[in-house]
Amino acid sequence: MEDYKNSIYALKTATGQERNVARMLARKSKDSGIGLGAILVPESLKGYILVESSTKIDMQNPAFKIPHLRGIVESNSRSVANTNIVSFEEVKKFLNPEPIISSIQKGSIVELISGPFKGERAKVVRIDESREEVVLELIEAAVPIPVTVKGDQIRIIQKEAD
Repeated sequence: MEDYKNSIYALKTATGQERNVARMLARKSKDSGIGLGAILVPESLKGYILVESSTKIDMQNPAFKIPHLRGIVESNSRSVANTNIVSFEEVKKFLNPEPIISSIQKGSIVELISGPFKGERAKVVRIDESREEVVLELIEAAVPIPVTVKGDQIRIIQKEAD
């Protein structure tokens, strides 16, 4: 069922174009017969996609002439024969990413990155991990306004000092 000879390669893309490159690569690999097993586009890894292939990836192949695809990442592996291959241990952390909400603490200063209060700074009042929501209190508001937002709509500026 699983081919143990498949290798994983990291491909560099233009930042923000990872999904587009993955779609075009999947379409071209089907048409040209390149043996791609899977394409992974991790949210936390900007500018890169991970590709599983049963054959060695050759960037000179016309199927890899895709806009926004910059090239293959060279590994720091000591083995000369496998300089482009990424180990499965390195990929594991992208398969089950840590929830964003787990790094947020009560009392932290955050900035809203989307929604009607975009750009505003706020203090974390309460965290609801089950719903991945955070209750914030806007700092620069004349009257303290509690705002409930999803955890991916904020960016931590300053963590609460213990």
